[in-house]
Amino acid sequence: MARCDNTPHAGLQATTYGARAVKNALTVTILLSSALLLVPTSSAWACATCACGDPTLMSMGTEQPFSGRLRVSSTVRGWGHTVGEEGVDALRLREARMDLAVAYAPLPWLFLSATLPLQAREVRHVSLARDRGWGIGDVEVAAKVFLFQDKAFSADHLFSVLGGVKLPTAPVLRGPDGAQLALDSQLGSGSVDPLAGLAYQHFRGSWSFLASATGFFPTRGIQGFRAGASLRTTLAAQYQPSARWALRLGFDSRLEAPADSKGEHQGHTDSERHEHTGGFIGYASPDVIFSPGMDVVVAAGVRVPFINQLRGRVVPTPIAMLSVAYDL
Repeated sequence: MARCDNTPHAGLQATTYGARAVKNALTVTILLSSALLLVPTSSAWACATCACGDPTLMSMGTEQPFSGRLRVSSTVRGWGHTVGEEGVDALRLREARMDLAVAYAPLPWLFLSATLPLQAREVRHVSLARDRGWGIGDVEVAAKVFLFQDKAFSADHLFSVLGGVKLPTAPVLRGPDGAQLALDSQLGSGSVDPLAGLAYQHFRGSWSFLASATGFFPTRGIQGFRAGASLRTTLAAQYQPSARWALRLGFDSRLEAPADSKGEHQGHTDSERHEHTGGFIGYASPDVIFSPGMDVVVAAGVRVPFINQLRGRVVPTPIAMLSVAYDL
């Protein structure tokens, strides 16, 4: 399902396509995510902390493994950026995104995960034309293998490797005339993008630490476009003074090669279209993590860009985040 608008200029009524179904799905998803906070708990259940022997509150993707662990989560993000020069060729993008994720450990050393994004995006051009799209994004599936842990129970050191792929599940959005919307207005890339990474975690009393690096290797997708290969890293420290809450401070970065495309599209040459791609950006990433009940973890935070070495004129906004994770 998808919905898109293409408003030629301010003042014209937007044309909509299939918005109600997607908006209803987003509403239901938000209600279900909120309901995780109200799930009744019982001391008779086998809690995740008891099973892995570690009381550290961990967000989705950083948890300790044990056989049979099943975790679901919902993460909401709001972000945007402005590309180009204001009043000349600036393009402003804003997006709200909800990632629905599930992770399962069939073995004590293996985590399998899948993430389905639901996105609402608006792109405003310098001409005041607007493109809007709602719908599902590109699904990501991955497997994490824990190669080393110093102890089978309540490990202090964990080393893991990650492999996965992003699949082209997002619909191709089109305007009222049937033409494809510009790349920035699309919810997905239309490409099959492998990824691989590694991570190290250390647990020491009330403190825990994470270092990870993941490489993304995009292939060619819609309109002949191929995003640049990228390396994304995270360094984080977490302090947990009680069983209910924790503070986390991290540094996230992305190093990306310039994008390229095959041929021309809509009158733009490769150099014009990809002048503002590639480069390096770093974010300060503070989070507050809270557990309102057994096996429920809520995290709220922001990613603040403070190192911007992206090519061309790219001004990113801070990224606001809110997530809920629940161990079944």
